[in-house]
This record gives sequence, structure tokens and C-alpha cells, in this order.
Amino acid sequence: MIKKITICLAFFVIALHSHAQFFRGIGIFAGGTMSSHHYVNSLATDSFFFAHTSPAPSHRSAERFSWSAGIVAEFLRYDHFRWQTEFEYCNKGAVERPLIVPWPAERGNRTVNKYSNLQWNNFAKFFFNEGYSGTPYLMIGARLEYNLLRTITAYSAVAGSVRKITVTPDVAIGYEFVTYGKFKPFIEMHYNPDVLKLKVNNVTHTNRMFELRIGIMYRPKKSSIDDCNAPRYHGPSY
Repeated sequence: MIKKITICLAFFVIALHSHAQFFRGIGIFAGGTMSSHHYVNSLATDSFFFAHTSPAPSHRSAERFSWSAGIVAEFLRYDHFRWQTEFEYCNKGAVERPLIVPWPAERGNRTVNKYSNLQWNNFAKFFFNEGYSGTPYLMIGARLEYNLLRTITAYSAVAGSVRKITVTPDVAIGYEFVTYGKFKPFIEMHYNPDVLKLKVNNVTHTNRMFELRIGIMYRPKKSSIDDCNAPRYHGPSY
């Protein structure tokens, strides 16, 4: 897996040094993540054998708050449309209170299921018209996720079966601020749900994450517009 990541990074660097008109910017970001798990047990409620609680009862876990960080590059020579590709380290998971006794319901102390992922994210990025202080944009894409580390403390029969490699959709809104230099700060909010559901016996499991990012993009000037008579670039739609 490390070899595959190295190859991807090599292509990433090569792309940055070729086709200058194709390359639009490179940046870094850090984020805060909020994620939870949803369990759906398909068995009917059985008040005698409590079969509906195995291997996990139907419930929505509490939110786990964590962090993410990554590098990003932007390509395509269009005013209002770009391709954005990213390499990211992202933490997901959920806070659980495991069911100890089904009836009367008795639950254990709060515990956390943790997943640390390496991700390759790709987005279609649509810029709107530049405003006084910056430019809003919309992102639609997907994340290729590789689970690097995991710590499972509750409902391990289900949560421990989460795939090592998966693809999840992502939609986001963002805002890039106007500056006079080449460095452009931005802020983004991402919604990242599971579409490929995990099924373990009679239980279906999915994850959902919100991610708030702040970052900075470096946008070099282009030779075609850097003449003394050319207009200066003040936003992403140059």
C-alpha cells in the first residue's frame, strides 16, 4: 500500500511541473471532523430472547470529534470549473455506550471506535462570481479511503468488519478570500456519508462525517497574463 501511495505522490508532483496552463494552484489544509455510526438491525423486537440486540441493536451513535489534514492541488484552465485532487489523513469513528443488559436496558460507559484513514479525494469544483471579499464555490466528488489504523471498543462484530478500502461520496461548499498576493486563504464544509453499506448478519452499518476545513492556496501567476498591460489576478476565476 505504501508503494501505491508513493507512486500516486510521484504523479502528483510531476503534474505540478508540467503543463503550466493546466496547473492552477497548490495548498494545504487542516480540519475538524464530526462523525457517527448508524446501526440498523433488521430483526423484529423480541422481548423474551432479545434477538434484535445481536450483534448490535439499532441505534445512532454519539458524535466523535477529531481532526484531519492534507495537501490539495487544482487543475484545468477554465474560469468557473476546476478539478481538485487531494491527499488527506482523516480521522473518523463514533462514541458508543455499549448495551450490557437488554432489559431493563443497562449501558456501559462511553467508549470510542476510532478509524484513521489515508485518502485520495477528487472533486469537480464550481466557482461562482467573485464578491467583494472573496469567491464562493461548490465541490462534488468522492474519496478513495484506506483504513490505516483502527481501535474498536464496542460492537466489534460489526464495527470491526469495516472495509479496509472503500469509496465514499462527498459534497462541499467553500469560500476563497480575496488577497493581493499569491496566497489565498479558504474555508470549506464537507458532508461525507457512506453509500456502500456494510452488512453483518442482520445488522447494516454506515458512517457519516462532517468536516470543517481551513487552509491556504498558492496560486502562481501565469505568463499569459503577467504582462505589464495584462489585468492583475484577484480571484480564482482568472
